[in-house]
Amino acid sequence: MFKASLFSFADPCDNMREILQNVAKLQGVSNMRKLGHLNNFTKLLCNTGHAEEKLGFTYDSIIICLRLALLNEAKEVRAAGLRALRYLIRDSSILQKVLKLKVDYLIARCIDIQQSNEVERTQALRLVRKMITVNASLFPSSITNSLIAVGNDGLQERDRMVRACIAIICELALQNPEVVALRGGLSTILKNVIDCQLSRINEALITTVLHLINHPKTRQYVRADVELERILAPYTDFHYRHNPDTAEGQLKEDREARFLASKMGIVAAFRSWAGIISLCKPGNSGIQSLIGVLCIPNMEIRRGLLEVLYDIFRLPLPVIAEEFIEALLSVDPGRFQDCWRLSDGFVAAEAKTVLPHRARSRPDLMDNYLALVLSAFITNGLLEGLVEVITSSDDHVSVRATILLGELLHMANTILPHSHSHHLHCLPTLMNMAASFDIMKEKRLRASAALNCLKRFHEMKKRGPKPYSLHLDHIIQKAISTHQKRDQYRVQKDIFILKDTEEALIMNLRDSQVLNHKENLDWNWNLIGTILKWPNINLRNYKDEQLHRFVRRLLYFYKPSSKLYANLDLDYAKAKQLTVVGCQFTEFLLESEEDGQGYLEELVKDIVLWLNSSSGMKPERSLQNNGLLNTLSQHYFLFFGTLSCHPHGVKMLEKCNVFQCLLNLCSLKNQDHLLKLTVSSLDYSRDGLARVILSKILTAATDSCRLYATKHLRVLLRANVEFFSNWGIELLVTQLHDKNKTISSEALDILDEACEDKANLHALIQMKPALSHLGDKGLLLLLRFLSIPKGFSYLNERGYVTKQMEKWQKEYNLKYVELIEEQLNEALTTYRKPVDGDNYVRRSNQRGVPRRFQFILLLEQLI
Repeated sequence: MFKASLFSFADPCDNMREILQNVAKLQGVSNMRKLGHLNNFTKLLCNTGHAEEKLGFTYDSIIICLRLALLNEAKEVRAAGLRALRYLIRDSSILQKVLKLKVDYLIARCIDIQQSNEVERTQALRLVRKMITVNASLFPSSITNSLIAVGNDGLQERDRMVRACIAIICELALQNPEVVALRGGLSTILKNVIDCQLSRINEALITTVLHLINHPKTRQYVRADVELERILAPYTDFHYRHNPDTAEGQLKEDREARFLASKMGIVAAFRSWAGIISLCKPGNSGIQSLIGVLCIPNMEIRRGLLEVLYDIFRLPLPVIAEEFIEALLSVDPGRFQDCWRLSDGFVAAEAKTVLPHRARSRPDLMDNYLALVLSAFITNGLLEGLVEVITSSDDHVSVRATILLGELLHMANTILPHSHSHHLHCLPTLMNMAASFDIMKEKRLRASAALNCLKRFHEMKKRGPKPYSLHLDHIIQKAISTHQKRDQYRVQKDIFILKDTEEALIMNLRDSQVLNHKENLDWNWNLIGTILKWPNINLRNYKDEQLHRFVRRLLYFYKPSSKLYANLDLDYAKAKQLTVVGCQFTEFLLESEEDGQGYLEELVKDIVLWLNSSSGMKPERSLQNNGLLNTLSQHYFLFFGTLSCHPHGVKMLEKCNVFQCLLNLCSLKNQDHLLKLTVSSLDYSRDGLARVILSKILTAATDSCRLYATKHLRVLLRANVEFFSNWGIELLVTQLHDKNKTISSEALDILDEACEDKANLHALIQMKPALSHLGDKGLLLLLRFLSIPKGFSYLNERGYVTKQMEKWQKEYNLKYVELIEEQLNEALTTYRKPVDGDNYVRRSNQRGVPRRFQFILLLEQLI
C-alpha cells in the first residue's frame, strides 16, 4: 500500500493504476491491502473528480476491476468494493456501464447473503439507493427480486435489514413502479402493512400504494379489487392466518397484532382521496365487506372493527365498561386531558378544545372530508349494522356501539345536508325493537336501554363542553357572566332557604361546624359558601363576634403559612369546591370594606411571602419542593384573579405589592409555571397593571412563556373578553415581529380568527401592520382588509388591489389550491410542516379533529 504522502503528490493516473492492479490481482495481495486500496479509491475520486482523462482509465476498465472485489471471499473487501462503486456511479452513463457488465447480479448476491454480513449488506443497500437516485428507470429486476425476497421473508427470519429493503421498494415504486409491480413488489408492500404496528411506517407503506392508485399512468399497476383490499383481511376473514407457521399458542397474540396493523392501514386509506374512492366504489367494495362483518356475531371482530370506525371518524375511544354512563364520561369533550396540566399546555390548551372557534363565514374543510366519509358509510348501511351490534353483543361492545351510533347521528345532523336525512331511519328501527314482543327479550331490553343511552348522549351534546379547570371557568364567568351559568362546583344559592335574619345567620354559622372544631376538611363547605354569598351579610353590617371567629378560622385555613389548604393535592375530592369558596371568601372580605380590609391584607401578604419563596428568590427552595405543580397552592393565583376583577381589589393588590412581585417574575429565569399561572388568572378587562404584566411577559420572558402568553390571547378572544379589539389586537400585532417564528405564526393564526369579528378587523386595519414578511398566511390575512371599505381604500391607494388581481390570475389560483391541499395533508396524516422549514417531519399520533378552515379568497373579499 502506498503512503499517504505519495498518494497526495503522485500523478492520479499512476495512483489509479496501482489501485486497480492490486485490486484485480488474484494472488500475492492480502485482503487487508486490497481493503486499503479500495478505500484509497474513494479518496482519489473525491480529490481528483470522475473525469476519465484525469483517472487514466475508462469507466469500463475501472468497473471490471472493481467487479472482482465483489467476488472476494472476505466480506470486508466486498463491502469496500460496493462502497467504491457507489462513489463511482454519478450519472446515468456510468450506471448503464455497470449494468452492461452484469454487476447488478453481484450486488443482488450481496443483499441476499447471510444476515451476519451486516456491513456488506448495508453497503449494498446504500449502493442500491444511489442507483435509484441516479436513474430509477434503469433499475434492474435482478436487484428488485432480492429486495422483494428479503421484504417477504425477512420478518420471519428476524432479518434486521427487512425494513430498509421495504423502504427502498417503496422509494423505487414511486420512481419506477413498473419494475416493482412486475416482480410482485406491491404485494410485498401490502403484506408488510399487516406486519407493521408502527403507525409512521404503516402509513408510509399504504401511502405508497395509494399514490400509485391516485395517478392515471401508474394506476394500471395496482390490481383492482385485489391489492388494496388485502389490508381488510384480518377483519373480513375469520380464519385469517398471516403466517401459516404461527404456533397455536401464539395465535391470539398474532391476531391482535394483525388487527392493530390492519386498523392503521384502513384508517390511513380512508384519509386519502384514492383510498376513499377505491374502498367505496359501487359493487363488492371494501366498505361493504367491513360493514357486513358487523352483522356476524363475532365479539372479537366487532370489538376490533368498532375501534377502526372510531379512528376513521376521529372520535375518542370510550373506556371498556359495562355501564354506559362510565363510558360516556370518558368521551366527554370537557373531561380532563393530560395536556391541560400546568407543566404542559394548561389553560391555553384546554380553551382551544372547549371554546368554539370564532369562524362563522368560512367552512371547516375537515367537516367536508368527514361528511364525504360519513355519507359513504351511511349509504352502505353502517347505522343499521351498529343497531345489530347494539342489540346482539356483550355489554361492553354494545355500550361502545351505542356511543358510536350517537356520535355519528350527531355528526350527520351537524355536517350532512338535509337531502341525506335518511340516516334517521335507524332510530325507528331501535324503537320498534324496543316495543316489539316478537323478538327475543334480551334484544328488546338492549334496544330499550340503547334509546335511553342515546337520550343521555344527546343531552351531553346539547349542553356542550364545559370548562374543567377553575382558571378557564373564572375567565368565562368574569368575561360574560350572562352567557353561561355558574359551574356545578359553584354553590347555588337556592340550595338552602336563605332568611335575611341574624338568627338564621347564627344558626348557619353553627351548622357549618367552623366554630365547633378545627377539623377543616370536615366542615360543611356547602354551607360555608352559602354564608359567604348571603345577601347583605358582611363584617361591616354585622359586628357579631361569632362571624369574626368564623372569618378568622377561614383565614387561618387559607393562609399559605398554615400549610392546610396549600398542601392539599390537586386531585383531592373537594379541591375545586375549596378553591371556589376561597375566591368567595376574598370577595366577602372585599365587600366588607374597612372591616374586612385587615383580614384580606393579612391573607394577600401571606400569599406574597409564599410567592417570593417559590419564585427562586431563595434558590434553595424549588417549585417542586413547594408543591406548585401538584397542590392547591397554584390556585392562590385565582385569589389574585378574583381581586383583579374589582377596583377595590386592584388597590389591595397594589398595596400588598402583588403587581410588583409579578413584574419581577418576568425578568427571572425558570419561572415558566408561575408566569403561566399569572397570565391565566388576572383580569384584563380594565386598563391597568394587569395588562402591563401581560405585555411584559409577551415581550420579555423566555420563548416558552412568550408562546404561552400569545396562546392565552386566543383564550381571551374566544371567551369574548370585553373591549378585546381595543388592546388585544395591538398585543397580537406586536407578536408578529417576535424573533421566534413559532410565536409570530401563532399570533398570525389568532389574528386570522379574530378578524371574523368586524370590530377586530377595523382595529387591525387602523394599526396598518406589516404582514408581507409572514408568507402566504400573511398575504391571506391582508386580503381580509378588502372586505370593508376602510381596508379597501387603504390597500387601493397603494396599488395593492391591481397587483393582487394580476398575481392571482397568473399564479396564485394554483398556489391557493396547493395551500388547501397542504392543510388537509397535515390534518389527515402524521406529517406536519415546521414553521421554519420546508420539509415535512413526523409528529406523534393525535386524537380529535383538527380544525382546518378555508383560506380567504381574493374575489370573495371584493364582493
